[in-house]
This record gives sequence, C-alpha cells and structure tokens, in this order.
Amino acid sequence: MNNDFLKLISEEYAVLDGALGTLLHEKGLSSGEIPEDWNISHPEILTDIHLDYFMAGAQIVETNTFGASSLKLEANGKQGLLRELNVRGAQLARVALKEFREINKVPEDNRYVSGSVGPTGKIFGMEVDGLKVENNYLEQGAILAEAGVDLFTVETMIDLREAEAAVRALKKETKLPVLVSTVFNKTKKGEFRTLFGDTVKDTVIRLTEAGADGVGTNCGLVEEYIDVIYEMRSLMDIPLLLYPNAGLPKLKGGMTVFEQTPLQMIAFLDESVKAGATVVGGCCGTTPEYIKLVSGKIKGRRRLF
Repeated sequence: MNNDFLKLISEEYAVLDGALGTLLHEKGLSSGEIPEDWNISHPEILTDIHLDYFMAGAQIVETNTFGASSLKLEANGKQGLLRELNVRGAQLARVALKEFREINKVPEDNRYVSGSVGPTGKIFGMEVDGLKVENNYLEQGAILAEAGVDLFTVETMIDLREAEAAVRALKKETKLPVLVSTVFNKTKKGEFRTLFGDTVKDTVIRLTEAGADGVGTNCGLVEEYIDVIYEMRSLMDIPLLLYPNAGLPKLKGGMTVFEQTPLQMIAFLDESVKAGATVVGGCCGTTPEYIKLVSGKIKGRRRLF
C-alpha cells in the first residue's frame, strides 16, 4: 500500500480533500467544542463528510484528528481520550472508504486515508522541548498507524522546528509516507515566512532532510500561494502540496465564513499546476464542490514536474 501511494504521487497529480472543520460547524459544532469530540458523539456525520469527499474525487481523505495529539488534548482537558479519538478518527475515514468502494463496485483503487496531525499549540523551546514534541507525535502516530491510516499529513504548521520533529517522529515510529504542509504569510518586504520567521527555502531544505515524502503549503490565499509554489518547486522535485483557503475569513452572524466560491478558486488551478503543485486540495471554507472541480481538472494526469 505504501509503495502504491508513493508511486501515485510521484507519477500523477493527486487530489486531497477539503475543509472538515468548516463543514462540522455547518452541522452544528459549537465554538466550545473541539472537532475531534465528534468522532465519538457524531460518528455518522464524520463518515458522511469523508464519503462526500471520496465521491467528489478526493484520493486522499484526512482523519478528524488534527488536534488529537497528547499536548493539544492536554490543553483542552481531553488527554484521557487520546487513544479513543485517534482510533475512532481513523476508523470513520476507513468506513467511508469502504462505503465508497461498495457503492462504486471497486474492491481496490488509488484512494487513501491520511492521519491528520497538527501543531501542538505550545511554543517550541519555551513551553516544551524538542524531545517532548517528538514523543507527542510518536504517540499519536503509533495509534493512528495501528488504527489503519495509509499515510500522514502534518499540516498547518507555523514553526519549522515543530514540523521537523513531527516528520522525524512519524518516520521513525511508523515508516508510513509523510506529507507536510506549512502556513506562510507575506511580509512587508514581499517575502513569505512562517509565523516564527522560517523562510520558504529553509522550510523545503530542512523538511526534505527530515524525510518528508511531500512538502507544501496550506491555509492561505491561493492567489498569493502561487508565488510560494514557484519558489518551492525551484528547490525540490518531490511531490508539492497546495491546499488554500476559500478566501479571507469574515465574521457574519457570529460565525466565521469564507466567501471565495469554488469557481473563483478553481480559476487559479492552472497557474498553480504550472507553478509546480502536484497534490491539490482545499483548506478552510472549501467543500466537496470545489474538490470535484479540482478532480475534474487534474486527477489521473501525469505530472509535469
């Protein structure tokens, strides 16, 4: 399975899923809840969302475990649910994949479940040291691998040191493929850096050295991230991830909304691919409708890079 996935992303464009939290909020997730709780309280909703993304053409669907590491759960008083939340998260995505294959009468195909792994929420080097961060990801990775994920997506990282620790830990513990994505912001000087000041160049070099099987960027504006993709592609030849937000977040009626439509977003896809993106999906505010458009354009195409 690992070799099949690595062969897919090395030879063809691949489609990642879209937002999960956005859809959960539409289904009633309150601001006081953590999304991972719904793995236990509303499993059928998670399965339906995962299935919708598979049906839309996503080849990689992520588990609802972004904030389910021990350090992150500790901050929410949920550390006792570490194993259950991660196991359930993986199981629900696998159930959706099984349902997809039964509906479409395909026993095996190039679709995969990725264990979503996010930031710890702690300041690296001040609130936690490197060993504690690495152990945090070792623990979560082991549970997700045991529960049946095919790969990992380390995503929305804002500190390169933490991203490196996650990649090293997951590679050491599981030997599964690891894709990693960081968030970049445009500075007043016009360059792109993470919140902790890491450059695009340093990010690419250090994450590839750490063993990442794919590197990219997420949770930003697609029209800005095209420049990031061009720079990343000039520095590496491995799979390059791009999954942007549906525009800037706005507060309406007490809820955060993203107003860029799927058609407005898809208008940037050709340029994104030209820049070097090879694994494309969506982040905050995106939906199965957008993923269906992405799939229609790139799924099954041979990589240019």
